[in-house]
Amino acid sequence: MNPFTKKVSSDNVLMVTFEDIRAGWEQWILVTSDRHWDSVHSDQAMQRRHLDEAVERQALVIDIGDLFDAMQGRNDKRGSKSAIRPEHIGADYFSRLVETATEWFKPYAGNILMLGTGNHETAIVRHNEINLTWHLGRALNAEGGDIHFGRYAGWIKFQFIYGPKKSRKYLPNCWTYYHHGSGGSSPVTRGVIGTNRRAVIAPQANVVLSGHIHESWLVHLPREGVTDAGRVLTDVQTHVSVPTYKSGDRSGGWEVERGFAPSMKGAVWWRMYYYKDVIVNEFTWAT
Repeated sequence: MNPFTKKVSSDNVLMVTFEDIRAGWEQWILVTSDRHWDSVHSDQAMQRRHLDEAVERQALVIDIGDLFDAMQGRNDKRGSKSAIRPEHIGADYFSRLVETATEWFKPYAGNILMLGTGNHETAIVRHNEINLTWHLGRALNAEGGDIHFGRYAGWIKFQFIYGPKKSRKYLPNCWTYYHHGSGGSSPVTRGVIGTNRRAVIAPQANVVLSGHIHESWLVHLPREGVTDAGRVLTDVQTHVSVPTYKSGDRSGGWEVERGFAPSMKGAVWWRMYYYKDVIVNEFTWAT
């Protein structure tokens, strides 16, 4: 993992700075969403494999919410006894979720850059007054992590400094806007139409990350701007939909009865690398 420093602004913007960048520099990031880690339908084996690969690649991990499924609480109408793992059965259900998740994610605490918040976690805060993401992050930080607590939506600023201190040069920043997601996935548009809405909401962003709809796609939106001197410039805003690790029973149930398509499983590999005085962003599907 490349050395970096980080700061957090009063508006909870995470600012990450990589220094002493040279030819051949690269940094991997594993972007995840909708793990629904505690569900019996969540592919924990795939998650483990991806996280082990993150350790091998010295990658950072950004999670943008719904790490927990957390639907088996006493008063949750969405709950199903068949969807709960044996280790989570008990009167202290939420405590068990945090304790078991801490042990499971502990080997990767040093790689996790940020834990965001999804609608499953915010629902638990509203109805049960407990923030599972905060408790997990706090426990992992006690195990050697330095995890930033993201929100449902927010910003990350990646800053890059080329060369040693005597001849350092600031490269263009990568402003990243993340939003866990909203609404559903249309069977026709697959949620891609939301890129136009987020492009207006976050016009400064170079990269926009979203999840929630359990789809995986990459959309580049070319843009035009003009400098104070009247020079017309073009750039690209990249929208990344991050898939899920959860896939339910396709023979019946709520999703099947409503005609939903199977969920797209996996995550996203984000490779940053130096090329001709800029940092290039490359995204691939982690299967």
